[in-house]
Amino acid sequence: MVLALFLTILGTFEQVTVLAVGVIYPAFKSFEALESIGDGNDDKEWLTYWVCFAGFLVFDQVAGRILLKRIVPFYFFIKMIFLVYLFHPRTKGARHMYQLVMLPLLKGNHAEIIQMRDEVQGQINNFFGN
Repeated sequence: MVLALFLTILGTFEQVTVLAVGVIYPAFKSFEALESIGDGNDDKEWLTYWVCFAGFLVFDQVAGRILLKRIVPFYFFIKMIFLVYLFHPRTKGARHMYQLVMLPLLKGNHAEIIQMRDEVQGQINNFFGN
């Protein structure tokens, strides 16, 4: 983790480092959660992370590429720290982000999301001839 922070601050391999921290590590921990025997709390924690990660990814693709990378110094460093905050067991960041941002956003737009999902699914089915 220290190496990842160092490389990101230097601007060396910043995208690869953020990918490793924000995707590869959580994917492996999700695999471990799925394969573990227990009450399923770890599964829920990682599902919560992925919902928050998806929301952040959408935000990052729009605001990050257009605005933040050009204006905010050490943007990749801040991004990596945020992703660690989301998955770290001490911070429970994904749980907080889910309750404060994702849940209200998804519940408030549930009907529109379902409509959009159905339209996209119909287009995919038409494309593949189903």
